[in-house]
Amino acid sequence: MTGILHVALLLTLMLGLPKLPISQAFATPSIPQQHQHPNVIISGGGPAGLLASILLNNIGVKSTVFEEAREPDEWSSKSYAMALNERGKAALARAGCLESVIEAGNEKLCNYFVDGATGDVQTIPRREATPGIGLSRPQLVECIENIARDCPLVTLRRGVGVSRVTEEEKDNSRGEGETTGLLTVHLGDGTVISGVTHVVGADGKWSKVRQSFPCLDSQAELVSCTGFGILMCGESAPEAFSSKDGTYVIFPPKDEDSTIPQDFYIIASPLTNGGVALAMVCSDSITRRYPWLKPEADPKPKDVGKGGWKDETSLEKKLLLDDFTKNDLSKNLDVMLQETVPAFHAAVDKSFYENARINRRPTWLQMSATSKDGGRTEEVSYSTERGNVALVGDAAHAMTASMGEGGNCAMESVVKLVDAVGCVMKEKGEMECTVDTMNAGFLKYGVSRPKDVQPIQEMSAARNNK
Repeated sequence: MTGILHVALLLTLMLGLPKLPISQAFATPSIPQQHQHPNVIISGGGPAGLLASILLNNIGVKSTVFEEAREPDEWSSKSYAMALNERGKAALARAGCLESVIEAGNEKLCNYFVDGATGDVQTIPRREATPGIGLSRPQLVECIENIARDCPLVTLRRGVGVSRVTEEEKDNSRGEGETTGLLTVHLGDGTVISGVTHVVGADGKWSKVRQSFPCLDSQAELVSCTGFGILMCGESAPEAFSSKDGTYVIFPPKDEDSTIPQDFYIIASPLTNGGVALAMVCSDSITRRYPWLKPEADPKPKDVGKGGWKDETSLEKKLLLDDFTKNDLSKNLDVMLQETVPAFHAAVDKSFYENARINRRPTWLQMSATSKDGGRTEEVSYSTERGNVALVGDAAHAMTASMGEGGNCAMESVVKLVDAVGCVMKEKGEMECTVDTMNAGFLKYGVSRPKDVQPIQEMSAARNNK
């Protein structure tokens, strides 16, 4: 080693190169040699985060998934019914999860349009070539998680989430204020993990990963839509809505003689456990007739994100089982549905009202690119400028539920992310993914994916604003 140093000093003198301390002359690259193979942390163990871990495993990349929830069904607000279309199914097939998801869910062959006054049903076949798949979010998470746990390069940690991510700085002797290219991940329990090369933010609309990086968070704005929803569920599906091969949409009467405005409809989604999830979709105009339906105001900007998914739910208006007879919302729902959709009211047991809740108005995440001086640029990006952080799913492109595309697009984004990395590996002729390749793949995904998914976000929001 001493001989090498002498040669280096001789070359410096002969070539007139600037003198550097020995520690800098032989400084390691921005990513130390021992970190040339990616060390990835995925924030969020929902469908997108788990799918990312499997697909990274399949290209030889190690990852650790951190998820705050201890169990897939711990949070009831995430226990909604999902309808998987071609996007979602293709992503699940890539990860080897589709077969188990099909076994766990219901094939969706059609939609049933129901006259809420008479109970008459019109069957509308699905337009897609293959059946959709209906199941609850916890069921989907469980299916993907079972596959992920068998992957040798995947570690799953439940019960603790990522609270923030920071960039590691070089010590003063190597340049004050410069970063190493590595990341430090801070967990909710106080644990600090250093030496991380990449982070995938799959932690939802209120993403802590996105909030950790101004270049990402400065692009993001939560946009509220008009309208809101009321969610209810029951352990036993009414006989009128028990067919599992489709989704029921119940409308108030549409005939000219009806005095009932068309300002709400109800979606009934049969579940594999024999129950049914009900979503009552309301326009704002309904609150003029029924002021008690008015949702809570949107949270103030300074409070947004403190409760994560809880910010979406009006917990104060949740109906308690032991207070059913005294709760105004329960009784009001009972009377209102009997007046407006009597056939539906007759079919549904009053127990459904016991767990009803009014959600806040839906919001979606609008990403608009900003330059360093605050001006607008042409490109939105879902990755940091260095390419060491990427956002997927709701963390990047949260959308309203009107088209049922949120979960499907989230899983498709994961495929696009890992495909971008694989594409760079192929271009370089690499058999093993390196940190530089991962950076390039994240950057490639970051600027290309918004062009595909943002039009879907806008169409979904437009439906909510009708």
